[in-house]
Amino acid sequence: MSDRKQPKVGRPATSTPAQLLDRLVSAAVEILSEQAADADFSVAQLAQRAGVSKRTVYTVVAGKEELIAQIIARGAQLATTMLELPVPNAIAAREVLARFLRAWTVFACGPQAVGVYVMAIRERSRYPAIGEAYYSSRNTHGLLPLAAWLRRMQDKGFLPPEDPLVVAELALTMAAAERQRILALGMHEPFTDEQLERRVEAVLRFVFQDSATSPTGVKTL
Repeated sequence: MSDRKQPKVGRPATSTPAQLLDRLVSAAVEILSEQAADADFSVAQLAQRAGVSKRTVYTVVAGKEELIAQIIARGAQLATTMLELPVPNAIAAREVLARFLRAWTVFACGPQAVGVYVMAIRERSRYPAIGEAYYSSRNTHGLLPLAAWLRRMQDKGFLPPEDPLVVAELALTMAAAERQRILALGMHEPFTDEQLERRVEAVLRFVFQDSATSPTGVKTL
């Protein structure tokens, strides 16, 4: 008879809070991607999809509003990463902004962002914090990073001296806001590649004031 000890079989390692949060966000994104404009899931449904208990959900997030903030933050990350690219001249600035706008519009008009938008509106009367979380997260992970980038480009002389925050808000609205609202109503489809390029080009002409000379005398692209 062998004296070798058999390995002990016990409980699997407990997930860390960060790992649990990843599972919850991934589960929420799956549900939103399936439901889009019909988004309306409960914490119980989220827990079932993530393979955890409702009690476990509440040990990781306070509620849907915190979950929404996480979904927007992670979804917008690809777009805001574009704003970290090197910008040696005005031509590069135009391309960086184009990349950001494409990525932001794809995210904002995608099923998970549309689903979050629908949830924020649908549940605002019962849970106003959800609407606040949506608005705050959209600003934190989209509007404010873009405004800061525009300010840096102005400091380099690559952009006309306009109010960066106002320009950022108008740029995001032009790029995606109206189409997102239409999709939230269950109408139409996201932009085709051609439509997206036309929209992005229109925003670029607005931001860079194409074919115009800025008040500082800097000729824009």
